[in-house]
Amino acid sequence: MKRLLVFLISFFMLLSSCQEDAQQQLDAKKIAQKNEAVFKNISKMWQFQFPSARTEITATLNTWNAWRQFEIELLQKPKSTLSAFKLKTKNIASKADALITSIPLEYNKPQVLSRLAALNTKLKSLELYLNLSVIPEQKVAQLIPEINEEIKGLYNQWDEILIKKAIPKEIGEELMLQALDTARNARPDLMKQKMEISDKIK
Repeated sequence: MKRLLVFLISFFMLLSSCQEDAQQQLDAKKIAQKNEAVFKNISKMWQFQFPSARTEITATLNTWNAWRQFEIELLQKPKSTLSAFKLKTKNIASKADALITSIPLEYNKPQVLSRLAALNTKLKSLELYLNLSVIPEQKVAQLIPEINEEIKGLYNQWDEILIKKAIPKEIGEELMLQALDTARNARPDLMKQKMEISDKIK
């Protein structure tokens, strides 16, 4: 009787364990199928564009190593798994961080820096979305064109800098700008002198 009882208990435990294994395998299969579908959808969306630029801009970008690395990283589309996309977004965010710290002197202007910051924010959002346990595909689909717009905006900003640089200054404009700079620089000294005189009177 005892043997039969032990046998029955062992049999039910084995049966329960088999059912759990089968359920786990089924769940794992469903997750794999879902990840495959998400991978295919993101792969279709993953289309980043860099506009064609004037020769002068291209020349500057070719010497800006951080920009070249960023462009290469963004244009290379992962071809294997969803995990490859997750790793890719981390690498892109890291390359984007390096852009602000290594910006060429001619592009180191507030309007360019603000555009780079906006681009960086969107790339960080892309990294966040792709590293969630449930990826919000609609948000990713909306974000990729926005990133392309930010890149386009940067090229337009560089174009504007080039156009302004090419505009010849009017006669006397250079002297006027120097005089303004001198006046700006002289004012702190005048304020200091006034304060010293005021202190002596007291």
